[in-house]
Amino acid sequence: MSLKIIKTFKLSDEDLKREKRITSKLKLNKLPFKTSKENFCSRYSEMFKEIVPLFKYKEGEYAMKWCLSTEKRMKVFLLIFEANQLEKEIYKEKIANKLPEYSYKTVAQIVDEGLSRNFFLTLSPRAYNVKDGKVRNIRPSEDLVIEFINWHIDLISALSKFQKKYI
Repeated sequence: MSLKIIKTFKLSDEDLKREKRITSKLKLNKLPFKTSKENFCSRYSEMFKEIVPLFKYKEGEYAMKWCLSTEKRMKVFLLIFEANQLEKEIYKEKIANKLPEYSYKTVAQIVDEGLSRNFFLTLSPRAYNVKDGKVRNIRPSEDLVIEFINWHIDLISALSKFQKKYI
């Protein structure tokens, strides 16, 4: 998409056609502000610059970086996080059943590694105690919950600042 800032060169006909094909398929009506297809490209570039830092990993080893480092880990983490937020129990077998594209062994390895790193914990569900002693309910660590929610807050904040410019 062309940037308004870079007006010193002209896009080729091929790039202009490509840009038009892309913008014609965007769901701009879902935005919380009005913008034309022509103005959106420069506005999106501005918004992109603001949110890119939120998607770059910081130095060091930390829970969210590990959880989001692969698609498999991310899917397992999101199920664990969701169950925690909904105050429901979740355990290896249940996760494996919800992710039929992965074997139980794969899910168990991810959960076990998360447990060994203290990113996941075996705790009772928030709302009640598990009656079956064999079931080891899995929940995200406090640090992981804090990191993930703060990341969402930063994302919402960046998008909100951008939105205020154009409303």
